[in-house]
Amino acid sequence: MSFRSYLLIGSALCAAALPAAAVRAQTQPSDSVAQLMPHIVITATRAETELERVPARVTVIDREAIDRGGYQSVEEALRTVPGISVVRLGGPGQQTSVFMRGANSDHVLVLVDGVPVNDPSGAGGAYNFGDDLVGDLERIEVVRGPVSSLYGSNAIGGVINLITRAPSRKKAEIFGQAAGGSHGTARAQAGLRGRSDGFDYMVSAEHFRTDGVNLSPSRIARNTGEEDGSEITTLTGKLGYDIGNAGRVDALLRYRRNEFDLDNVPYDEPNYSGENEHFLYKLGAEAYLLDGSLTSRVDVGQSRHDRSFTNRPDAFSANLTDDSYESVRSFAEMQNTYRIGDLAGLRDTVLVFGGSAARSTVETSTNSVSVWGPFTQSLDAESNDYALYTNLQARVTERIDVTAGLRYDLPDDYGNTLTYRIGAVVAVPEILTRFSGAVGTAYKAPTLYDRYGVDNYGYRGNTGLNPEESFSWEVGFETDLPVRGQAQAVSFGATYFKTDTENLITNDFALQTVVNIGEASSEGVETFLTLRPADWIQTRLTYTWMQARNEDTGQLLLRRPRHQGSFAVDLKPARDFSFGPELVYVGSRLDVAYDDAGNFLGNRPNGSYTLVNLSGAYQLREDVSLFGKVYNLFDREYEPSNGFAGRGLTALVGVRGSF
Repeated sequence: MSFRSYLLIGSALCAAALPAAAVRAQTQPSDSVAQLMPHIVITATRAETELERVPARVTVIDREAIDRGGYQSVEEALRTVPGISVVRLGGPGQQTSVFMRGANSDHVLVLVDGVPVNDPSGAGGAYNFGDDLVGDLERIEVVRGPVSSLYGSNAIGGVINLITRAPSRKKAEIFGQAAGGSHGTARAQAGLRGRSDGFDYMVSAEHFRTDGVNLSPSRIARNTGEEDGSEITTLTGKLGYDIGNAGRVDALLRYRRNEFDLDNVPYDEPNYSGENEHFLYKLGAEAYLLDGSLTSRVDVGQSRHDRSFTNRPDAFSANLTDDSYESVRSFAEMQNTYRIGDLAGLRDTVLVFGGSAARSTVETSTNSVSVWGPFTQSLDAESNDYALYTNLQARVTERIDVTAGLRYDLPDDYGNTLTYRIGAVVAVPEILTRFSGAVGTAYKAPTLYDRYGVDNYGYRGNTGLNPEESFSWEVGFETDLPVRGQAQAVSFGATYFKTDTENLITNDFALQTVVNIGEASSEGVETFLTLRPADWIQTRLTYTWMQARNEDTGQLLLRRPRHQGSFAVDLKPARDFSFGPELVYVGSRLDVAYDDAGNFLGNRPNGSYTLVNLSGAYQLREDVSLFGKVYNLFDREYEPSNGFAGRGLTALVGVRGSF
């Protein structure tokens, strides 16, 4: 059966599922996804679940936390999450990688409202976190550890789900913000959301621009001081309709465009620029069956990336580059969520099962002129992937929650893959503690570029590649202590994790291709401590020790610090005023190195750094507030990656509100 047939079947199911629905007896799941309480998550199990029942480490960054921290982009919001290392190559809008629990940056799967959005035209399919703003987001859910049993490829290190804003309970609510600051930075957003007569909607338009900073460190001799700016626009629209108590239909559209300047590190490059566009749409329908205990949902949609890079000759280089990368991932998926309740001694039993079909196409074009002469090459490739998955969670006794997931992927151009995850949470109320443990497998498929790509240095893809595969386990605990009648005045916990990955796709420079020869391991401990001594103050301390190693060479993996942590204080000394400092520490890590003359030195340690940020807000009235954010308060010079300068002291002030 062709992929087009699967899409047609999926569309038919959307239309057919609704008349078959029975009377619904619970709150609409799709409506509540983006309005979940902080202790409710959906990404970890594909069903709304209390956080304390999930045997995985999950961090929720909700709208309140985004506003309180003054975060402007997704990568800023992720910097204090335990187990995550964020590496941005320059200022806002620049290429940014996320390493989770020591895994590669392409071992992190990114979702937007549950839809995978990694770019299959990239060398590893890694997501660029430098492109996304946060104005249209309601929350960010971060699940650490293997999640391929639910979502398939790329989820070795974990999954990050960007959940867009929900419709308001009002008929119409206007929301927005405007801000300006250092380096010619300006940001504006306007949106409208609401519900009426069964319809609900949300539209948002956001624009960000900055003149940027100089990406080359001051120590580099050929540093011209050129600033590298960026301009990002994000448009988001959601529309839904509740068909009585029988079901629901909804749609999501999201468009994002980033135009940015680049450098040929470690040298300034005045004529080097890039563009990155992403378009996502999803059409869905769900039916409520068996008196509301069964929700059957069908989604069809597409995620499209369009990237281009242009470099013209200048006083420093006669090279010319004109490259473009286009990818399209079309999908159809059906998921059933059956809230069984009590079953054979189990309580609160929830069974999720479903299947998906996805087709990825990639078109690339490389045109360059260098000292080696002109080079022109193109790529046009496609692949199909089909999958079946299931996940069961239940309460065995008053103290034990168990979760078990299984997924079978059937691609048409490499081997079939079976992944699983099993975990449990054990509550011990006598010591106010929950213990958890999990074991699971995950994988990352070779991208179309890995298999068929070429470049002007002689690289040729390898059609015989197998998926990268991992085995992980973790154990941990969390404790909540009451003080003076406050139930969670003190919270602390720790998790030990261990991951072994084989069949790593690595470069073979002799053969000028990529091969499955690498093995890597990572282990570490994530810890946190939260203090709430009073209603007007909260402090949070996180620390992660981690060691990620190439098992073939014994060398530490690049850009993954052994020690990192954060410390944040939220203060509200008056009803209308709040502020708080945030400290981020990144320890020494191995990195590619350049000397002051720009010569490549191989892999060398890159020094540690500590950044202090400060955010604050003043409530002018109930629905309008002033806010401000100072980044790198003490103007610390540092290099997040060797050869790239980090941002110095910058400030942003603005106003936000809703009416």
